[in-house]
This record gives sequence, structure tokens and C-alpha cells, in this order.
Amino acid sequence: MMKTTTFVSLGILAASAAMGCTSFGQRDPVPPPGAASSVAQVSYEEEVQRGQSPEAAPVEERSWWDPTGVGQKALEATGQNRKDQSMAKQLFSKGEKLYDEGMALEGAARRAKLLEAAPYFKRAALYQPGTAMEEDAMMYTAECYFFIDYYADATTAYDNLIKKHPNTKHLDTIDVRRFKLARYWLERYSQDRPWAVQPNFTDEQFPTFDRFGNAIKLFDLIRLDDPTGDLADDATLAAANAHFREANFDAADRFYTDLRQNFPTSEHQFTAHYLGVVTKMKVYQGPEYGGKPLEEAETLLTRMKRQFPEQTQENLEVIEKLDFDIRAAKAQRLWYMASFYDRRREYGGARRYYRKIVDEYPSSNMADAAKQRLGEVAELPDSPTPPAEFLYGWLDRTNDLPKASPTPIQNIATRPDAETNQR
Repeated sequence: MMKTTTFVSLGILAASAAMGCTSFGQRDPVPPPGAASSVAQVSYEEEVQRGQSPEAAPVEERSWWDPTGVGQKALEATGQNRKDQSMAKQLFSKGEKLYDEGMALEGAARRAKLLEAAPYFKRAALYQPGTAMEEDAMMYTAECYFFIDYYADATTAYDNLIKKHPNTKHLDTIDVRRFKLARYWLERYSQDRPWAVQPNFTDEQFPTFDRFGNAIKLFDLIRLDDPTGDLADDATLAAANAHFREANFDAADRFYTDLRQNFPTSEHQFTAHYLGVVTKMKVYQGPEYGGKPLEEAETLLTRMKRQFPEQTQENLEVIEKLDFDIRAAKAQRLWYMASFYDRRREYGGARRYYRKIVDEYPSSNMADAAKQRLGEVAELPDSPTPPAEFLYGWLDRTNDLPKASPTPIQNIATRPDAETNQR
């Protein structure tokens, strides 16, 4: 019954991924201007005027008490290092220089430079906790991994940055990075289909386990960390569509519902309504089960027609087919209930449901069959005669047996005994 509509819906999902922003689709996220540009150190030096770069002293990683530098790095690893703005600036400057050199290169040369730069940014962040320098150093660490395709490490670094700085100025860029990584992981997941518990120890582009689940997690983080951002609704729709393609219809329904309720001004509202109806029809398991998904689908379809008349006309063929599927499923459910009571010879209930079919779906083929059956059971009793009715009559004779007369409770409670006067 739903095959045609489902086929059209999957076609819409595929088209939206290919075309970008359409009536059913999503725009491809674009990083904000200057997202990959370096951060001038002048912002960390209050006494330096804008446009003047402070001179950074060379990084000194050894001291008289620690000629090998092992002790200093041990303190950093355990978080026991003291706050040191000068050391942080020196490390940041060295990492920034390597980063700029690496971004001007390609291939293995870029990878080597950015892998060398990332530890400097990590260490710079340790010496300036809770500051703008820490925020930028952590962002640069993540960007180093992102641009050499160490995507799992990049996502971890982005997560750490947002945990430390929830309102970071880099949030828009992080949203774009996460969105593209999630799409890439989903695309490769659909191509390769690794085992559910197959680990990944060789490819830095992917997480160790569960490529699909980690992609959905990235979409979720976009929604949770930046609920008012430009990509929050796009991420919600992308997660819903991913679950729909995997036939995870309960999860898809939750995301489509969330998009309709929490992003009322989203450009994807019509898509969320239409695919929400399709998903609810897929959640519906048949007449033997509850009919709530059918009722919700019908209500949502009615609302969609009222709120989006232009898009409804543009997609009238598939929407009419969807409307037909809902009505057919509801009629089938009534027929199932009528047949259920009919088989049990509870003709009162059967007549009730046959009449509902005739009244609500008079033009359907079920209406003719329901009318015919109504005529056949019109004179039959509402409830069946109980089997072995004579036994029930014999058991009723026990009512004629003599019964002991009850003793009033008040007499038991107030009757005096022989020791009453003594007490």
C-alpha cells in the first residue's frame, strides 16, 4: 500500500542531497568568512596597538633544573604546570608559524607541518586556562587535525573546546565542520557498510566504532550546542533523513517532530511535514496494532495542506497518493475490527463497525461488502448464546438452597458475658 509513496519519498531524499537547497532539500553549509584564517596575537597583548604584532621570544623548553625538558612536560601532562602568559605566547607563536607554513603546502608536507603545529597549540592552551588564548589555541588544535583528515581527533578537539568555552566565537565554524564530517561519515557508511562491531584502527578519517552513530551524534551536537544557529534545523533534518534511509522510522519520526515543533521558521517545515506523514505511516504496524500513528498522520497531512498550499499543489500527485493510503489503512482497520467481532459471533459489535465503513467510506469497495454483510447479520443476536447454557441454569439452582440467617454485628459487639460485671 505504501510502496509508491515510499519510493517517491526516497527519491526526494536523494534529490535533496544532490541538489542542495530545493523545496525538499538542504543547503550545503559554508564556513563563515575568515574561518580558516590565523588569529593575530595582538588580541592577547593589551598594551600593543592594533595592527602591531608583538615580538615573541623563542620557545624555551628547558631550564637549569630540567635540562631535558622532561619534567616540564610531565607537569603539563598532569595539569600541574603554573599559568604563564609568556610561555603560552611563545608556544602559540611557534604553532601559528608552523600552521601558516603547512596551510601553504599540500599532501604529505602539509600533514607533517600541521602534525608538528598541533602539540604547540595544545601546550599553549595549558598555560592560559580560561582565556581567549586558550580558546584560540584549542581551535587551532582542532583545525590542524581537520585539514590533515584526522577527523576523529578533530571532532574530539572541537568537543573539548566547546566544553571549556560553551559560547566560543568559533561556534559557527565548528558547526560547519561537524556538519560536513557527519555527511561524509554517512556517505562512506552507506558505501562500505562495516559490521556493527567492526573496529577501525587504521584509518584516521573515521571513529573507532559505529560510523553511523557518530555521524548522528555530530548532528545532535550541532542542535544541542548551538540551538539558535543557522545549521541547527539543517542538522535536525539531516539526522531524520539518515534514520529514514536506514528504516529507523521511530527515530526518524522523533527528529521530524522536533524540527516541526522547535524550528517553526525553518525553510524545511514542508519537508518535515511531508516526510513526517510518510514516517508515521511506516511506524504504523497494521490493523492488528494501535491506530494512533494513523490518526497522527491524518492530522499532520491536514495541517500540511492548510499551511503550505503552494507546495501542496507543486507535489499534488504524491500527496494525493499519501492521502489515499491513509484512508485505505483506516478503512482496513475498521474492516479488521468488524471481522474480529463477526468471527466471535458478537454481531452487535460487528454491525457497529460495518456501519462505520459504510458511513465514512461510502465509495470504497469495502462499503459494498459491508452492506451485504449487514443484511446477513441483521437478525442475529448482539451476543452469542453461551455454550452449555443448561449448566449455567443448574448452577443457578444453588440460589434456592436455605441460607443461615445472619447475626447482626451490633448484637455480637454489645452482648454481655458472664465476666462483664466483674470487670
